[in-house]
Amino acid sequence: MGNMNFTLIFDSGEKSFIEEKLLPLVQDIISGSIIFDSDNLPEIAPGEQLLLYLSDNQIKTLLPVLSSTKSVLAVMPHPGATRFCTITGVDPKVEKAVEHLKENSGTVELDLLYCNDRPVISSVVIGSTFQLATSNFFKKISIWKRVRNFIGIFLKLSPFKVEITQKNGNVIKTAVAGIIVSTHKNNSLLSGFIPEESFFNDGMLHALLVCPRSVMELIRYAISSLWDNNKLPGFGAHIKTDKLLLKSPEGNLAFTEDGNTHSASEIEFEVKKKLIEVIPGSMLKIPEETPKSNEISKIQSLPGGEAANELSSGKLPFIRRASTEEFKDLFLIIRDNARLKSTYMVLMVLSTSLATLGLFANSSPVVIGAMILAPLMSPIISLSMASLRQDRRLVLNSSYTIIAGLGLSFAFAIFITLITPIHTPNSEILARTSPNLLDLGIAVISGIAGAYAHAREEVAKTLAGVAIAVALVPPLAVAGIGFGWMDWNIFSGAILLLFTNLAGMVLAASVTFMFLGFSPFRLATRAVFISFLIVILFSIPLALGFNRMIYEHKVVQTLDGWATEEAVIRDVHVQSIKPLRLSIRIVSSNPLDDKEIDNIKNQIEEMVGQTVELEITTSMHR
Repeated sequence: MGNMNFTLIFDSGEKSFIEEKLLPLVQDIISGSIIFDSDNLPEIAPGEQLLLYLSDNQIKTLLPVLSSTKSVLAVMPHPGATRFCTITGVDPKVEKAVEHLKENSGTVELDLLYCNDRPVISSVVIGSTFQLATSNFFKKISIWKRVRNFIGIFLKLSPFKVEITQKNGNVIKTAVAGIIVSTHKNNSLLSGFIPEESFFNDGMLHALLVCPRSVMELIRYAISSLWDNNKLPGFGAHIKTDKLLLKSPEGNLAFTEDGNTHSASEIEFEVKKKLIEVIPGSMLKIPEETPKSNEISKIQSLPGGEAANELSSGKLPFIRRASTEEFKDLFLIIRDNARLKSTYMVLMVLSTSLATLGLFANSSPVVIGAMILAPLMSPIISLSMASLRQDRRLVLNSSYTIIAGLGLSFAFAIFITLITPIHTPNSEILARTSPNLLDLGIAVISGIAGAYAHAREEVAKTLAGVAIAVALVPPLAVAGIGFGWMDWNIFSGAILLLFTNLAGMVLAASVTFMFLGFSPFRLATRAVFISFLIVILFSIPLALGFNRMIYEHKVVQTLDGWATEEAVIRDVHVQSIKPLRLSIRIVSSNPLDDKEIDNIKNQIEEMVGQTVELEITTSMHR
C-alpha cells in the first residue's frame, strides 16, 4: 500500500483515551486527526487513508461516504465497535491491533449488506427467537447458561407469516419464528447452524429461517446442541443469495439491525460487492483462492398452506399440532379402518383358531404366528381417535367392528375346544389366566406403538399390529377354551386380561394422538379421563395378581436350593396361594422317612409364615 499516512477520526467521548493511550502508539503513522460529528461529516478525499476509532453506529454513519470515495480504512478496537472489529478481524487489544497494522499494510475489499438501503455491519434479526441470544451464544459457554437462554427464548416464541421473494422471482409463503440475515456466518448465530463456507467478499448473504412446530421440538434441538451444534436444525431453512425480499402480509415486521430496532412491512436485502477497502486485522481469515458465489436454497422444512396459517395463529404450542392436511389424511384412513369388512372377519377367525390350536399344542411359535395374522389394530386405533375427538358415529362403527370380530372369533375358539379331546390346561394356557400389572404395561406400550405407527407414514404399521395382537389374541383364545371347558377360573382370568388390555390400548393410543397434536386438550380431556377411570377399575384385580406374582417369586427364591441336614430342595413351584400349595423336589443322599419329611415341611412353614400343602417328589444322589 505504500507509506502509511492516516487521518485519525475518533469518538469525542473517548478523547482522554486517545490522548493518553492511542496517540503515543500511532503518532508515527498519522498526519492529522478529526473529531467525529454525525451532524457535520468530514470531507474525505478519494483514496484517503483513514484510521477509525469509532463505535459501530458512528462507522455506519460514515460508510456511505467512505464507499463512494474508495478510502482505505484501518480500525482500532473501540469498546462500542465489536461488530465491525469482528468482521474485519481486529484484535480486541489496542497494542496488538496497532502492531499488526504497522506490520501488515495489505488491503482487502469487503462486501457490504444493505437492509432497506441502510448499511448493515453484522446482522439483521427478525422475530423473537434470536433476540435473547448473543453473538457467542453457540460458542463454548456453560450448559446451564445455554439452558437458561433457551428457556427465555421459549417464553417469547410467536410464529408470524412472511412472504419471501428470492432472486429468481420465486415467492415462498410461510410462517417462521425467527430470521437472521448476515453476510458473514462467523459473526453471528449463523456460525452455529450453517456448515457451508462463507467469506467476507464472496458477494453473498446468509438467511437462516427457523420454525419449530412446537416448544418440545425446540427443546429436543436445545438438548442435542449441547454436544453437537454445528448443523442446521430439522426445523431450519437456509438461503444463500445476494438479493432477498421479505414481506409481511399482516402488517409490519419488527426487526433489529445491528442492535437497533426498526419496523417495516417490507425488508429488502442486497449485498454490494467489494464496496469498502480495509486493512484486515490479524484475526480475519483470508481465503487463498477467490471464494465461490454459489447460491443455496434449503427451504424444505418451511411450513406452507394451512400449516403456516395454524402456526401463526398464536403462541408456539408446547406440543406439535398436526396440520389440517395431516389430520385429513389420517382421518380418512381411520374412518375406513372402522368399517366392518369380510377380510377383517376372516383374518380374525383364522388367527384366533390358529392361536387356540397353538395353545392346545403348548406351542409358542404357533401362537406367535397367529398374532401376525390378527387385524385387530385398525379398529382399535379408530376407536382411540374417535374417543379422543368425541366422534359418536366413528365410536359406534369401530366398536361394532371390534365386538363383531371378537365375538365371532370367541365362538370359533369355543367350537375348536369342544371338538378337541384335551381337557388339561398347560403352561401356555395358564399363563393367560393370572393377569397382572405387567400385562397392562404391555397393552399400554402396544397402544402407543399403534397410534404412533398410524401418525407417522415412515413407520411400518404391521409391526405395531403384531404388538397389539400379542395382548389380545391369546387371551381371547384362552377365554374360548375356558368357556368350552366350563372352567370359570380360566375363563374369568382370560376375559379380565382381554378387556384390561383393550381398555389400556385405547387409553394409551388416545393419549398418544393427543400429544401428537391430533386433538385439542380441552376436547380430549373428557375421553381420556373416562378411559383412565376404566383402566383404573380393571387395574385393581391386576394389582392383586401382581402382588401374588411377587409373593410366588419370593417363595420360590426362599426355598429353591435351600438345604437341610437331610436334603436339598429343588424345582419349587407355587400351585396355589390360598391355601398355599407347593410342588417341590427333595434331593437326598439317603431315603427319607415320614418323620424327616414332616420336619422339612415344618421348617418350610416356618420360613414362609403359614401352613403349606406339599406335593413332593424325591430323588437321590450319591
